[in-house]
Amino acid sequence: MNVIVLDVHHPEDGRVNRHIKYVQSLGYNVIHINVNRYFPLISSVFFSKFGEKGFQIPIGDFSTSIKNRIILQFLFFTPFLSIKIAHHCKKSGFISGLKTIIHIHDYELLLIGEYLKFFLPGQNLMVYDRHEYLEIIKGEHLFFDHLPRFYEKISSNWINGLVDISENHLQITKKIFPNSISTVIPNYPDEIQIEKVEICDKIKRVENNDISVIYFGSLNDNLDRDIPLTLEVMEKILILNNHSKAFIGGLTSNPDLIIRMKNLEKKYPNRFNYLGFIPIDDVFKYTAQSTIGLFLLKPQYCVSGSSNKLFEYLRYGVIPVIRADIENPELLSECSLYFSKYEEGKDVIFSISQLIMDKERMKKMMANSYELGKEFSFDKIKNRYQQLYLDLFSKQ
Repeated sequence: MNVIVLDVHHPEDGRVNRHIKYVQSLGYNVIHINVNRYFPLISSVFFSKFGEKGFQIPIGDFSTSIKNRIILQFLFFTPFLSIKIAHHCKKSGFISGLKTIIHIHDYELLLIGEYLKFFLPGQNLMVYDRHEYLEIIKGEHLFFDHLPRFYEKISSNWINGLVDISENHLQITKKIFPNSISTVIPNYPDEIQIEKVEICDKIKRVENNDISVIYFGSLNDNLDRDIPLTLEVMEKILILNNHSKAFIGGLTSNPDLIIRMKNLEKKYPNRFNYLGFIPIDDVFKYTAQSTIGLFLLKPQYCVSGSSNKLFEYLRYGVIPVIRADIENPELLSECSLYFSKYEEGKDVIFSISQLIMDKERMKKMMANSYELGKEFSFDKIKNRYQQLYLDLFSKQ
């Protein structure tokens, strides 16, 4: 079987990489095309992380200007980009005698996937892996806010298989794609990537005020993450504990945000650390040593779902501090600080302040987090990808 994976995510994205790694391990002929619309430092190049054939195609000028966004929509809507992708697939070892799954991780590429079904020979079926909260995109331009749903609506009858991140969220997406065979694959971490955590030693360090707080991920404050509140919480911890450290990583072109983080580095030398982009293996190393992990969304972006960050925190015995709608929040009651979208930033800061001053509570929460995290492993659910593929072809 050919499996063509299309996405616009950063090459270090955990979900996309877990998917590729797993289907490659099954012996499928995997071709990964990363359409790069966001990251100017990544060049057009062949690559292979897990034995797959990969290629990155840069498009546009990577800006958020109206002109560039219109150019991108032209490329996504017309067949020109899909012709180029089909060429790369054939050049990368597409086997025409095999059945093909076109697995799409981003709404922008839905029409591209449909064009590929015609440009590539053989029996080709399309799977849409919907792991973004597209119901609540709210930017500066109403036209662009409606594009995700527009792409989904016009392609709804062409999508054979649907993957969602949670049972609750699947009930929403099934209304958009009623004819698709569906499955749920939460954002559980890959067990192989999890380093052994000496949780007892880690808990003991809290006694010596060795506390650290982390956030690694999107720093685009125009989207769902509440980056200003994240920085406020980090600074509050640095103020309350003179031995504490804060680590934040991710890409941003926002000059105000960059200036703010540089000022925090000057104000708290060797304690506040902006690391920029770091590879996923380094993210895990920092997470393994951390006490508190932040996942704070803006209130208008809270939608029930499955977060990479949350499950990584639990697996490493990190105390999650969450403002988001998550499934079954009661499961986290003994190991996290959880806030609904109706609670303000000052409530988050007040609660984190109380926690920092209570070492015994922190130690118990870390132990509970580590034990709960053992239940969430990608190994337990990864076979759902293969089962979906087999079900799709058996129904044809």
